[in-house]
Amino acid sequence: MNKKELLTYLNFAHVTNRVVLQIIDQIDYENLFARKDEFRKILDKSTYNKIFSKKNLEDFKYYKDDLYKSGAKIVTIFDKAYPYNLRNIDDRPAILYYKGSLSDNDKYSIAFVGARKCTAYGKWACQKLVEDVASQGITTVSGLAYGIDSICHTSTLKKDQRTIGIIGCGIDQIYPKSNRRLYQEIEEKGLILSEFPLGTLPRAWNFPQRNRIISGISLATVVIEAKEKSGTMITSACAINQGRDVFCVPGNINSIYSKGTNRLIQDGAKLIIDANDIIDELSQLSFFDKKDEEKDFSDLDENELKIITYIEENPNANADLIALDLNLSIDDVNYLLTSLELKDYIENIGGNEFTIKS
Repeated sequence: MNKKELLTYLNFAHVTNRVVLQIIDQIDYENLFARKDEFRKILDKSTYNKIFSKKNLEDFKYYKDDLYKSGAKIVTIFDKAYPYNLRNIDDRPAILYYKGSLSDNDKYSIAFVGARKCTAYGKWACQKLVEDVASQGITTVSGLAYGIDSICHTSTLKKDQRTIGIIGCGIDQIYPKSNRRLYQEIEEKGLILSEFPLGTLPRAWNFPQRNRIISGISLATVVIEAKEKSGTMITSACAINQGRDVFCVPGNINSIYSKGTNRLIQDGAKLIIDANDIIDELSQLSFFDKKDEEKDFSDLDENELKIITYIEENPNANADLIALDLNLSIDDVNYLLTSLELKDYIENIGGNEFTIKS
């Protein structure tokens, strides 16, 4: 077997990544099967039996056929195309299955993670930050799950930019099933990665392992919303252990989905309010142009401009407050808010509260 084929076989045989790296770094893997007696002294019995099982070796022939039929490709740590940032983490995956395309520009990627059951505020914050980051040509990364993950990917694709989905199952599995169309669009326009062999189901214990890749492939991780005990906090811990920056969106102290982010800020994560806060902090992104565009309000009438000015000065304003403070009827305010939304000047972030659209 050549290097790539051997790593594929070890992955297929469910040899842990830690042991595979040990074999690569400390043990001469060449002529592995001719030296099986030597490895008996080095490997534990379970691992030894997996590697030198006649059944596994025979089944691997069929697995290679399945791999070809799946359309998945493989990149290993021996390959030049292997994701740049992942090379620098301790538990770097020895092998990755992928669909889509690899790109050298992914070294300038930012991960966006957060709650699956995100709030309207979390959804709005994720869309705003992701769209502004992606508009600069920066690759976004997330886990292709419900909630913030899906919002990250869809917001990036909306800007016709590149996004990476890191999944906690085999590359031939789509989870959740409702993300099938999103999976296919990312495959077409971006990249989907998995370190798990074909057929691996999305078991709960796979996701903490997956999370280190989300943070490891990225320059930094942006946490939108998170409970204090959650997968998002595991990803944040991975980023910290990998020496990567963690940015957090502050949230309502009364929301369980902000307790994690607010705690991270207390512990030293950088509080952010816009995409420029991320770009300014990362020296690797210094050559990207920051988004700082002035909106042109010249086509607005007097009352529309009053409302725009009010919302700029009072973020998350609602119709009742606007009507009261501007001495306008609620019907007129609702009409004007709808008009401004259709003109793409403002957006409803939930709870009938409005903000200026970036």
